[in-house]
Amino acid sequence: MPNRRILRLHAENAAFVAAQLRLGLDGPNFRLVEIFDLESRLAGNLDALVMGREAGVELALETLAIAAEYGEVFSAFHLLLHARADLSLADLAPPEVLLWDQVAALGAAAAWCAPALMAARMRDWIAGRDPMAAWIALEVCAQRRIDPKGHLGPLLAHRDPRVAARAMRLAGELGRVDLAPDLARRADGGDPDLRFWAAWAAALLGDRRSAPAILSQHVTPVTPASQARMVAELLPLVLDDRSARAAIARLMSDRLTERWGVVATGALGAADTLDWLLRQMAEPVLSRIAGAAFCRITGARLSAESLELAEFPDDPDDPVVAACPMESFIEAKLYWPDPDKLSRWLAPNRARFVAGTRSLLGVAAWTIQPPIEATATYQLDQRAVALELATRTPDAALPNWRGAVVPQPRGFTRRW
Repeated sequence: MPNRRILRLHAENAAFVAAQLRLGLDGPNFRLVEIFDLESRLAGNLDALVMGREAGVELALETLAIAAEYGEVFSAFHLLLHARADLSLADLAPPEVLLWDQVAALGAAAAWCAPALMAARMRDWIAGRDPMAAWIALEVCAQRRIDPKGHLGPLLAHRDPRVAARAMRLAGELGRVDLAPDLARRADGGDPDLRFWAAWAAALLGDRRSAPAILSQHVTPVTPASQARMVAELLPLVLDDRSARAAIARLMSDRLTERWGVVATGALGAADTLDWLLRQMAEPVLSRIAGAAFCRITGARLSAESLELAEFPDDPDDPVVAACPMESFIEAKLYWPDPDKLSRWLAPNRARFVAGTRSLLGVAAWTIQPPIEATATYQLDQRAVALELATRTPDAALPNWRGAVVPQPRGFTRRW
């Protein structure tokens, strides 16, 4: 008989590790080895719960009843998918699991299942009438970089805008240039969220006119931080230099969007912005993100090269960061840069950064080749390299910096 006390610990640990893994996949100082460690811990806890059968499901649901957050929803849904293979989504899980505001956890939990367990469900869900099931199926396709082929086009116009938005994003992630005309039409629609996703995907797929123009006006003080970061990271890669600088200037004109102006400056990778970034480090709210942008361009390593402040100040009040758990996590994991040390570091290295040439992690961006982990050590840097490669080759899939990590004889690589 399963030891319920031990299973309860596995349920609590699985929920905690799942939440940490979600954050770490975009962490500024998370390497493949840290991601592999989190994935291994999560797999071990989930395996124990699966072996516990109904007792494992019950304890995962008990943990969920205490706090219906990402990790708890992830664990409970993963267990239910294993235990109730013959049920529809509506009958598979109780209402407290099937939450739209935690749908990302549902998709991630399904993607963690073996393909053989999900194959029949995927066929039913992606073509069925349940919008949540369709969204989950699209998320599984995204996380495993599986092309749903003919199913994807019709879903761009799904009656549920959440499903349509996920389909648009997937079209961009998969390099589905055949759907670019449909995305361009959707980008002219009235729903701001759908306009964003259609424009973001179209820009990845090679649109260098209407989509960048839409994205350049998308970020306002009320834009969700996740979307604002996506625009800031992508826009300088799909605009000409003059237009990109104009977009950055607009972002810097408002205290509530200037964080994204600094992120965009890092993506721009211009040599003449380095002194400007050093000056931004004097502002506590912008200091760490400016240090990250400086390192994104130059490849400088704040901790490894002792370029951080000797004493860290208190965290400043920043409503933009406070409103978003992911952005709060990124900010908390960034080092406090010392602008004087960085200025001294830059003096002998300045000649490496040439006017008119975008730099990324200390090299000319155009020289970077796949795989992404060959150039970038940390997850947030791998995200930047993935965007660089995808915008260079619009009909190729966006490299999956969130793919599962597997060990090799020397180091680690991605499975998907």
